[in-house]
Amino acid sequence: MATTSNEHFLKRNRNLRNELLKQTDYFMLPDVYEILTTEQKEEIKNYRQSLRNFINENQNKYLVDGINFIEFPTPPEWSKIKQVKY
Repeated sequence: MATTSNEHFLKRNRNLRNELLKQTDYFMLPDVYEILTTEQKEEIKNYRQSLRNFINENQNKYLVDGINFIEFPTPPEWSKIKQVKY
């Protein structure tokens, strides 16, 4: 079955989201996580949750409205995670 353009947008952005989540995995390693401040721990956990929620919250924008790119959540500045740009 062929993928529609809208489904392609959804899949592409899901893959981008997964890459961003991979970049945050480092901060969840026990020896790294334990040296983060309480504020940094909260920020990275919230960012990861925002990424996990991102596709479901925007699914109709991709599939129904045909929007090809929606700005991803902004990572914590201190994390040095590269923001997805087009």
